[in-house]
Amino acid sequence: MNNLQIGQLIRSLRKENNLSMSDFAQKLDISQASISRIESGIQEANYALLSEICEQFGLTLSSFFLLLENKVDTTIKIPPLQSENIDDELFNIIKNLSEEQKKGLYVLLLPYIR
Repeated sequence: MNNLQIGQLIRSLRKENNLSMSDFAQKLDISQASISRIESGIQEANYALLSEICEQFGLTLSSFFLLLENKVDTTIKIPPLQSENIDDELFNIIKNLSEEQKKGLYVLLLPYIR
């Protein structure tokens, strides 16, 4: 979950509660610009602020994150294989990567091959 997803949920909750950005900012004692940046994912809401936001909506942090998890599509959509053999498919993908991308992939896969 990233700042954008958190911000989108905050925006959704704010709108469900018929709060304008300025009214919500005033309740939290922060600027309207800060609310705008948080909702657009540009600014991170720290723990204290996130707790205050949850309190405004009558939520616990746990319920906030459960809501967030349910609103976020966590399914991984894998395109169909072009061939019958996944080894061939992986080889073709890796063959077309730059050297930097290959190094990054190697570092990513290293924990799985030890």
